[in-house]
Amino acid sequence: MSEFGDFDTPSSPPALTPEERLASLETTISALSHTQTSNSATLDRISSLLDTLILGNPSAASPAASTTPATPAQPSPTSPPPRSGSHIRPSPPPTYDGARSGGRAFWNACQLYFSLTTGQFTDDHARISWVLSFMQHGRAADFVGRVFQCGLVKRAFPTWDDFVSNFEKEFFLFDEVADAALILESTAYFQNGRTINEYIDSFKALWVKADYPDGRHLVLKFRRGMDPKLSKRLGSITTGRPNDSKIEDRLAIARSQDFIMRTEEDFHRRTPLTIPSASRPTALVPVHPVAPALHWRPSAQPVAPARVSAPTHVAHAPRAPALSPGVPMDIDRFTGRPSWRNPIQSRTTSLRRPS
Repeated sequence: MSEFGDFDTPSSPPALTPEERLASLETTISALSHTQTSNSATLDRISSLLDTLILGNPSAASPAASTTPATPAQPSPTSPPPRSGSHIRPSPPPTYDGARSGGRAFWNACQLYFSLTTGQFTDDHARISWVLSFMQHGRAADFVGRVFQCGLVKRAFPTWDDFVSNFEKEFFLFDEVADAALILESTAYFQNGRTINEYIDSFKALWVKADYPDGRHLVLKFRRGMDPKLSKRLGSITTGRPNDSKIEDRLAIARSQDFIMRTEEDFHRRTPLTIPSASRPTALVPVHPVAPALHWRPSAQPVAPARVSAPTHVAHAPRAPALSPGVPMDIDRFTGRPSWRNPIQSRTTSLRRPS
């Protein structure tokens, strides 16, 4: 006994045999497995209730559901686990700089985000503040600065419609319908070297903005701005000619004919020029110009002209002696031509004349 009195020392538990220890461990593991199953079933019910609140689907969770946890079915290894709508994470819109050309695209991205995240924002002013958080550069940042000069978002835009009206006036194009119609009435929408797909996309965006009705007038405008070579090819189609009052038919035939035309041009550009084998030279030898020969040599000896004998009275006529220098030239008065007179003959003739 100690000085502080008697104390009851606790008795040590009896030693367990290995079989008893193994049975105790199995009991503990079974209890933990049952608890995990119960927790999994509870989480599934909570997820179902969240889907009902967010997506507004009353069939997602039934009020008569049993409170007794059921053993969840083990999914097959090949099938992925099912996902609820709460796991959707849409991408936020890009940062906006205030350009009017991109105002409608930014606004459409915001509207798409709102449609995929129903119930995320508590009120309209939270949505307005969320949109303003992406307006960080250029005219958009100036717009946000003017909003906060008023103090609060509620004071600047009492309702969502007020914010929408101010945003459209500030960042949308002034008159998109009139601008698109003016472009279609000019030559600014012409193809001008663009591909047929680029031309069709821009033309379609313009006629939708201008609210042009489908018909022959729209088809003629489409052909007017097309590449002249392709337009001529479309005009020469006789078999399977599309309807002149359906713009979609014209767009489809324009794409197909452009593809055929480009393919033919590429084929002719790649195919080498073929020369017939009979006239194909074995080697290309450059031919230089040769100067003409200075002396012409006939291939055959020239034939000498046949000699013609002179008449008898000419052959036996006495040959006149040569004139001595200094003899004057007489002129024949009848013919008007000069004639040479033989001085010896003239003397003989004068001696024979009777006196």
